[in-house]
Amino acid sequence: MATTIQDQRPEHRGRRKYRRTLRDINRPVVAAMTWRALLAPWNRPGDSVTAEVESMELVYRTGGNHVVVNPALLVIACDPRELEPVMDYTREERALLNSLRNFTFYTTCLRVSPRRAQDRVVILAPDIVESQTGLVQGYRNETAKQWGLPAANRAATNVVTIYQMVGINGESDPGTLAAQRKAFLDDPPSWWPFRPGQYEIAQVEENQNGEIHQAVNPLQTPYFNQFFSGALEAGAPWRWLDMQGANDTVYVHASTCFESVLHCWSYLNILLDAKPALLSAAKDSAIVVIGAGVSGLLFAQRFIDSGFTNITLLEKTNRFAGKTHSLQVPDQGVTSIAELGTCYLSPAYDEMVQALSEFTVGNKRVAVAHGTERGIVVGTPPNETVMAFGDYGLMVACQYLGFGWPCSKVEQDLAYAELLAAAAIYVALRWEIFGTVDGVMPVSKPVGDPYGVFSKSFAQYLDDNKMGALKGYLMYAYQVQGYGDLDKIPAYYGLVWVMPDMAQPLGESSGVTAWQKGWEDVWDQMVKKRNMNIKLNTSVVSIRR
Repeated sequence: MATTIQDQRPEHRGRRKYRRTLRDINRPVVAAMTWRALLAPWNRPGDSVTAEVESMELVYRTGGNHVVVNPALLVIACDPRELEPVMDYTREERALLNSLRNFTFYTTCLRVSPRRAQDRVVILAPDIVESQTGLVQGYRNETAKQWGLPAANRAATNVVTIYQMVGINGESDPGTLAAQRKAFLDDPPSWWPFRPGQYEIAQVEENQNGEIHQAVNPLQTPYFNQFFSGALEAGAPWRWLDMQGANDTVYVHASTCFESVLHCWSYLNILLDAKPALLSAAKDSAIVVIGAGVSGLLFAQRFIDSGFTNITLLEKTNRFAGKTHSLQVPDQGVTSIAELGTCYLSPAYDEMVQALSEFTVGNKRVAVAHGTERGIVVGTPPNETVMAFGDYGLMVACQYLGFGWPCSKVEQDLAYAELLAAAAIYVALRWEIFGTVDGVMPVSKPVGDPYGVFSKSFAQYLDDNKMGALKGYLMYAYQVQGYGDLDKIPAYYGLVWVMPDMAQPLGESSGVTAWQKGWEDVWDQMVKKRNMNIKLNTSVVSIRR
């Protein structure tokens, strides 16, 4: 039951939290059955497990009121670091949070005027991606994605999304990023096929199940929470998995695994396999989910489908869906979907898509930038050229073998054979390290530092294990997706994202797709069909567990 206190911070009169440690007492505390008690068998021998006489208390503010609730389970589906001022984190929780770092992602949807015929849907510049200094690093033509390159070339204007990325501790001031965008658009490089200085930022409304508001554009967001290599080697992701359910709290934000819808969905499966007692509590138990982004919605859907009836999602903004922003932009008398956040799918998503098929009715996956429609910028101004992705990957493999470029057909065949061999090694080593071919992460920490998966960069891991020929293909599959420089990111994260199907040098066919109506349509259907109780524009005041 929630208690509302009008326009004042609640006073905790005479109430005092009483905690003691099970290692320090001879008999258990007798109290109501909680998730902590249900999960007791999964606590490791010798762990200090806190027993509490008093129930959890969460206070949030909405519409001028303070609301006090006593959840049986707290689900952190937002970036947990945002709650540090108001939540009583344990020492171990704080140690994990202090080990996280992140990039900053900045995307803008524009209406632009073509200055020449286009032959690419997507163009990305790896060298700019690598710098992570906020410069415009590429674009996706949403008109061409939606309706094809011939239609985009016939149109007077196109809808495009441009990308900027800032590295860890980089300058992420919105004004600075906007100035970098303007400088690019006013005096663009040769690979930008649109007229200099002729653009407008698309301003459209967003309709979430009847709730209409101004769509976010541009989008600036923290991106890809990650542990540094030392924390990975110390087992941070698995320490987090081990302590799930302690203090009646679980964490499902992307920081627990990796920044993608697939990984949020897959991590929830791993979590419930590791802690099945989470689904064994009374179905009317009060559950509060902080954050109505992708991970929060997936958790709520899974628990609603398991029979739980008392789930509340608290969201600080005026919208749900988190980093998913599928702008519906008027475009030549039709509508193009511009994805500012969540965008692509690969064949690795197939199982998840099937599981969520109830929420994709009327939507479908469409191919994006296959074959030569994906361009990679090579060279430096003013001598840049744009290569087809397949040619770029082959060029890097030829250079890895010491051949020049362009090279002979015989040398290209040798390079392609090297690519196939490297892909086979990649799959075999990933299986050896992860214990699975297609899993998104190992369910337990690999012993030691196998093949330098924690201590080496992804690039060094590939070179040291005879897979360096793959770096051109993985430049696109990993680096230009915004997940970090191959020369800097720990190899572990490369293996987490690049599943076996993505490591294959497929050349003309990549299997990359997007939703015709956008990812946001998936979450709209989920929220509506599950009648989710989402409280928007809320701020958490305090959490005492």
